[in-house]
Amino acid sequence: MFDEQEQVIRYKWDSWTGSGYRLRFDADDVAHNYHVEDCSNHVVVDDYGCADLDEALLVLNRFFSVDTPAERSRISRWLPQERLQ
Repeated sequence: MFDEQEQVIRYKWDSWTGSGYRLRFDADDVAHNYHVEDCSNHVVVDDYGCADLDEALLVLNRFFSVDTPAERSRISRWLPQERLQ
């Protein structure tokens, strides 16, 4: 689920407890533009900095099964093209 206000995609998200995973893009962090955040009770308990989208999808795939081509296509709809590199 894409959250326009926070500019993140949420996975396995429970909105009542604020728990699940978030994928966000951080243009200011040049070494780790993508971040996979493991959240529990509205708190980020782990933050996996990733150099590119492929690495971020690999991290998500550790927690649950991700259809990488489908997810890449879905993400491309909300990220500008230059960020997908």
